[in-house]
Amino acid sequence: MHPLHREKLDAGDLAVQTWAQFVSAYRELNARKLFWVALILNAVVIGAVAAIGIDEKGISIFGYALGIPGVNSRLFPDGKLYKLIITTVGVSFWLSWISTILALLSTASMFPDLATGGVDTLLSKPIGRTRLLLTKFATGLLFTALQVSVFAVLAFLVLGIRGGVWEIGLFVVVPLMVVFFSYLFAVQAVVGLVTRSPIASVIVACLFWIFVFLVHSGEQFTLFGATASRLEIEGMEKKLASLQTEEAKSGLAAKLEEQKANDGNWRLAHGIFFAFKTVLPKTTETANLVARELDVRVNNAPADEEPQQDDENARRQRGFFRSQFVTEKKLSAEIQKEMDARPVWWVVGTSFGFELALLGIGVWYFRRRDF
Repeated sequence: MHPLHREKLDAGDLAVQTWAQFVSAYRELNARKLFWVALILNAVVIGAVAAIGIDEKGISIFGYALGIPGVNSRLFPDGKLYKLIITTVGVSFWLSWISTILALLSTASMFPDLATGGVDTLLSKPIGRTRLLLTKFATGLLFTALQVSVFAVLAFLVLGIRGGVWEIGLFVVVPLMVVFFSYLFAVQAVVGLVTRSPIASVIVACLFWIFVFLVHSGEQFTLFGATASRLEIEGMEKKLASLQTEEAKSGLAAKLEEQKANDGNWRLAHGIFFAFKTVLPKTTETANLVARELDVRVNNAPADEEPQQDDENARRQRGFFRSQFVTEKKLSAEIQKEMDARPVWWVVGTSFGFELALLGIGVWYFRRRDF
């Protein structure tokens, strides 16, 4: 019997196999031009942020003063402008959209190749199909992990050098964006296994992404409606208690009953969207956890400290949710409070639940196939 023969692989053997697959995945990425294009674009995005300067006099780009009234270091102290740009442009736009699309394109052929012949060599080695599929999935996340790590390091340096704040919390973007990408990559992986088509896997993953975004938009819209309705009812009840004449009370009481009827419809609609959203991956809210970690909101007075206005026309909102008793500022503050109250375990944990269920289907399908 050969001295290297193993009746059963030990932990060291498993680690060597796994490491070999990660090295192979890195070499494959390293050979692709798209990987290096995305890496260069990361540097370009952060370089654009570094070109912005701000002091007590105002804001500038490449040293050229823009002369925007009120925008200075007093409005954005402690590097808050750089945090705001990094989270809105860098994370919410670049990493959450463009870089993710590049990652989906770059990894599109991994599982179709596995299902159409690339599996032969791998299965000739002593490795189980379940571990093979899950390790392959983990190596597919390498593209995003490397790209986001470069982004985080460069952003950390810009924030420290230009903003004067060394924000170690910025590195939370690395695990969060890898998790963000894993939601979509799980869909792409399973579709790629079944269809054996890279194009089909990318298209279905993008369509699923759009569907998740539409559900999120519907939940946010109905949340605004339900919150505006609740605050309107509270304002009416407070106003009703202050009225002296029965004639004035009767008119407002009729409006209150009508508003309560509408409130039930808003709460029902929001409950339906929220239930759908709970079982789906939360891509937008996962990305927004970065902004929550860095606390990039501009300092504003709390909604309950805003001055009271006697003129109802001045208090009325301008927009879809017109209100006689609720200001736009108070509504926005209530929505932000609601979003901040949603725990991380709900945002990420329920999303992982969907991902694990989908990968379970992929493992079941992969184990049943004949190669």
